[in-house]
Amino acid sequence: MLEHLSPRLLWAQKDRLPTGTWNHPFLANDFWRLYQNDADGGWLESPEERLILAAGEVYLIPPGLKLSCHNKMRLSQFYIHFDLGGVPPIVFRDMTPGPVQLVPALFFSQRVAALGISVEEKGFRGVDVRCLLMGVLYEALGLYFSALPDYLQEQGQRRAFSLRPLLPALMHIENHLDQRLSNEIMADLCGMSEDYFIRRFREAVGLPPSRYVVRCRVAMAAQRLLFTDESIGDIAERTGFVDRFYFTRVFSRQTGRPPAAYRASPRI
Repeated sequence: MLEHLSPRLLWAQKDRLPTGTWNHPFLANDFWRLYQNDADGGWLESPEERLILAAGEVYLIPPGLKLSCHNKMRLSQFYIHFDLGGVPPIVFRDMTPGPVQLVPALFFSQRVAALGISVEEKGFRGVDVRCLLMGVLYEALGLYFSALPDYLQEQGQRRAFSLRPLLPALMHIENHLDQRLSNEIMADLCGMSEDYFIRRFREAVGLPPSRYVVRCRVAMAAQRLLFTDESIGDIAERTGFVDRFYFTRVFSRQTGRPPAAYRASPRI
């Protein structure tokens, strides 16, 4: 499963941040983030610790972490948001302990800085820039995973192994969030009885299938709210909610904010 990692680019941007304009409360996002600041004075903070973002260094932040962000100095920040297609996010739960400063390969930080200038000048949607962004993401992931202790890599491999019999269902969920997803159909895809499928799914994933589906729908809706101009009604329909009102109720319960407020939140 882990051999099929495929970064999917969501957003890339270079921002000029006056002092105090990157001060946002604790947010948890279901996508990966890469940061590079051109000056000292910025930091990320979790309930447990503070991570100082040193000038010119590159940092990778796994999904699902609740972080606030701050800057006490004027700086420019290049950032990339992405997720990993082909591998359910649950696989990384046991092997991504928190934000890390990447130990750079030769000239890696310089390449990231040069790419930030390209994104600032041309945006990130051109074929040339997107190819360069994908190259940086693959290299960043390689640096990240190569620095993980063996025991964390082993935990991730065990998680992937436990999920392998459920992979047809997990990929079916990822690819059909706009459709009705029944346990019967997913069990059949995995060659299991429905009762056995539900039991195996709960053991491996930590949630029953129905709750996992809701979590995936909310995560996809959150991405669409931040990275598209689609209406909230269209997003509700395309992520499998019966109507906008039910979507708003579920999304608010899962994220703590209604969709419109979430869309207005910063892309930290």
